[in-house]
Amino acid sequence: MPWCPVCKNEYREGIKFCAECKVELVEQLQDEEAHNAELEEQQKIEFIRAMMAEKEEGEAQDEEEEQTVPVYHPYQNSAAKAEDNRTSGNMLLGVGIVGFLFVLLVFIDAIPVYQSTGINKYLVCGVMGALFVLFIVCGVVSMRNSKILLIKAKSEDSLLSELTRWCKDNLSADEIDRELFEEGIPEEQKYFKRTDQMKKIINDKFMNLDEALLEHFVDEYYQELFENV
Repeated sequence: MPWCPVCKNEYREGIKFCAECKVELVEQLQDEEAHNAELEEQQKIEFIRAMMAEKEEGEAQDEEEEQTVPVYHPYQNSAAKAEDNRTSGNMLLGVGIVGFLFVLLVFIDAIPVYQSTGINKYLVCGVMGALFVLFIVCGVVSMRNSKILLIKAKSEDSLLSELTRWCKDNLSADEIDRELFEEGIPEEQKYFKRTDQMKKIINDKFMNLDEALLEHFVDEYYQELFENV
């Protein structure tokens, strides 16, 4: 006679499922301990499967987000960096020189800050003098970096001018759109697809371009190329 493995009810021959538990009947009841162990093992397997499915779903979602969210590289041209370094250098040099001269005058008693010489005077003057010397050194380094960046800025301006001339001769809005998509794509997706295609074309021609510089140029030139599209 068939039995329900859950509620332990006995049924007549021909019945396949328990009317109360909705589970398939068995020909012989298992030992209680073995039955519980089997149920526990089955629950573990189902739990592991659920966790693996959740992990795979999360990884797929993260991968999709990485593909759709663009990575932005902030750009600051070398001329602006040079100006920042020049301003910082002037400030550091000014503070360093004035401060060092003040400490020197205090040390030789030209400015009577201390009534008598002693270890306290030498210690303070030594520490403050070293600090202002550090300011002077940092100021000199900043001024040197400013000159280097000015030279780099001229090179960047020349490169940007060359990129502009080449794009005017070789890039057109119709050609880029023809290779990318059909009608029905949202405008924000068009922007990303267009800029990606522009960067790919430019990179094929001008190799080893700085990523931030390229993104800056493409973003600026995009407005000129597609302003009437």
